[in-house]
Amino acid sequence: MQNIRVGIIGAGAVAQSRHIPRLKDIEGVELAMVWNRTLQKAEEIAREFGFAQAIADWREIAESPDIDAVVIATPPGTHHEMTLACLAGGKHVLCQARMSRNLKEAQEMRDATAESGKVTCLYPPFPGLKGDRTMLRLLHDEDYIGELREVRVVGMAAPAARDSYDWRRDPDVSGLHLLTMGMWVEVLNRWVGPATSIGARAGYHFDKVRNADGELVDATVPDSVSITADFECGATASYHFSTEASFAGPQKIELYGSKGALIYTLFGDEIHGATAGMSSIQPIELLPDEIRLQTTDAEFIQAIREGTPVHPSFDEGVQYMEFCEAVGQSVMFDRVVDLSPEPLMATWGRTL
Repeated sequence: MQNIRVGIIGAGAVAQSRHIPRLKDIEGVELAMVWNRTLQKAEEIAREFGFAQAIADWREIAESPDIDAVVIATPPGTHHEMTLACLAGGKHVLCQARMSRNLKEAQEMRDATAESGKVTCLYPPFPGLKGDRTMLRLLHDEDYIGELREVRVVGMAAPAARDSYDWRRDPDVSGLHLLTMGMWVEVLNRWVGPATSIGARAGYHFDKVRNADGELVDATVPDSVSITADFECGATASYHFSTEASFAGPQKIELYGSKGALIYTLFGDEIHGATAGMSSIQPIELLPDEIRLQTTDAEFIQAIREGTPVHPSFDEGVQYMEFCEAVGQSVMFDRVVDLSPEPLMATWGRTL
């Protein structure tokens, strides 16, 4: 069995609760190097989880001949630079979602993968995984809803404190992302395919936000986005994302067809539905052999060893980044945007 020496770039909560323990449990995987924003924290994590070395500069992982594979678990603003450096250094790469700040960066990451011949993949959002196979069976094997006609995606959250810096409100870090938009688009793409055109509007409930230095600056990442979209099958869709919705209900993907409906509650992974012959929407049981777990770390290692596929791929990441790009263009230029768009946006409100 091939031994895989792994480096971790960014060892925050997700890395410590998911990536590192899961990799540590795989036979033949060596926790070789770890980097975090401070060397002190990296050293603490190295001692706790048994890494051979904590380092002060993440580039050491990208360039080291003693590393085979890298997990990048940092905010989106760093993914492009880190991924390209790791691929140039001959490393396989598992990158946390969201893939990048904008479509141009995502395309360059995908193209660098093709040139390198290395295994790359993204970390899928946990919500939407558990019932993924059940949704695919109902939609495509059993024709549960018939012809898809209407889609509604709701991703609204209650207001959070705004008295300190939050990288999610920093356009240079978050890029063209807002709350769960990219996550739910990724999930929906798996089930029904991508949209073909979109129109979007953005709303701002606050004029100022704190930057990394604690200063008040003009807000550029929207507080709210509403989107309409068309699909190749003829369905129409509406999406509503907001960070300022007090007492907001569950975040859901709702699919309505010619003979049935499916409603997926994302935080909780519950499915409700109704099809021809039923009088009301009812819970749908997730069969044990259909439940999909978040096993991407193991699939990543298996892909390195055996050449098996691993998802989401960088191609799938580019697909949802095309949606984010189209939203950014539609908001900025007040027009309907066809997918797949040419990359124009650097981040919210700013072109390349």
